[in-house]
Amino acid sequence: MIRGFLWLIWSGTVEMSKRDNRILAMYAVLFVMTIASAVALNNISAMLILTALIAVILGIVHFLRDIFPYRKKREFFNRVFEEINLKADSGVPYFLSKNEESRFITSYSFKTYLPLKMWLAKQDHLEMHMNEKIVDIKQNSSSKNIVNVYVANNPLPNHINWNGTYSNKSNILNIGVSYYGIIGLNLEKTPHAFVAGETGSGKSNILKCLIEQALYHGHEVVLIDFKRGVSFSGFSDKVAVYYDYKSIIAVLKDMVSETVERLDTFRDFGVDNFKDYNKIADDHLPRKIIFIDELAELLKTRDKELSSILYDSIETLTRLCQAVGIHLIMGIQRPDSTIISGQIKNNVSYRICGRFVDKEPSRIMLGTDIANTLPNIKGRFIIKDDDLYEVQSFFFYKEKVAPQRKRERTEDIEKIEPILTEEIEENIRTELEAIMPKEQKKEAGIFDFSEFKK
Repeated sequence: MIRGFLWLIWSGTVEMSKRDNRILAMYAVLFVMTIASAVALNNISAMLILTALIAVILGIVHFLRDIFPYRKKREFFNRVFEEINLKADSGVPYFLSKNEESRFITSYSFKTYLPLKMWLAKQDHLEMHMNEKIVDIKQNSSSKNIVNVYVANNPLPNHINWNGTYSNKSNILNIGVSYYGIIGLNLEKTPHAFVAGETGSGKSNILKCLIEQALYHGHEVVLIDFKRGVSFSGFSDKVAVYYDYKSIIAVLKDMVSETVERLDTFRDFGVDNFKDYNKIADDHLPRKIIFIDELAELLKTRDKELSSILYDSIETLTRLCQAVGIHLIMGIQRPDSTIISGQIKNNVSYRICGRFVDKEPSRIMLGTDIANTLPNIKGRFIIKDDDLYEVQSFFFYKEKVAPQRKRERTEDIEKIEPILTEEIEENIRTELEAIMPKEQKKEAGIFDFSEFKK
């Protein structure tokens, strides 16, 4: 009885004061009043009784609000772990705490000596007993014998309008909201990214949102799009669009050359990355971001020499641009291992993947079938960074502007070797001559040069 009374006083004073500074301030006031009573009235018994009564009441509140629910949770999890046979020789995992990580997710922490793979194998059973969706199960970063189970307490919204307040740091391009909060692409950590998704998934919307942020932060943007930038017409007055092989090869070669120049400059200045160079140099280098929509279409050309130039340029950029402030963000409708080389994929670790009906594209992008299980919600993606995150991407809307398409730079087009153009034309002419009858050639304006040779 006495121990219980003393425990209530301890809980109502020390434990509650730790939780709320206002309670600590209240006890400070009571202490001052007690001293004043002792001096003025030579009687402190009334103030001591009042203080003890308040401490007991707060101790009861602490027990009912904090201690009792934890005991009930511990009893619940002990029973569940016994039923699903998630236990070691030392017993079942010990429930430690419950924490609200965000408005979407709550974490439950357990002390355990069971490997993480055993927890993951029992995830479905845990979900059924808890009657909640488990978002993830992870080991604590600071202690391997603590496992955190993350449970969704609210579903992700199906629609989130983009606004400028989501754009904070210049090196981070935000994509959407995950259960853990806003998530984005950190260009200093992962300079390149893939955005994969079927038609209607919201892939182009993500690219537009990233372009908007890049322009807002003053980065230089280049857009490669065979659809002539139709989906990105809202940026037509600010972004150079490249949509034919001549100009695309020119701009990629130009970026490779600039990458080499920047690396040479860094060496001369004794720095090894873009950020450190801009700290000491007078002429700050801008970030340059190359957006490629439908990468697979770009790489599908039948011309072997043209294909080789494209592959070499993109592979060189993904390999060398880790620290020079030049980035590639590549959209792809359906990832195909026969089109995108392993070297390009290995150098682009950041993946944004929408829902796919079959499992193979998800495995290519994420190494798992998880994208196949995404809800059929436009804008819902899985992001692969250090971990896998389910994300609702921001919906980006930009007012239409008057047509003012920015044309390709003619000086870049002139950089293409003339022999490359001649070879492409020769290949086309040869293929047409092989498949078209003589009469159709004349109607199409294609002459049979063999007649003149005779």
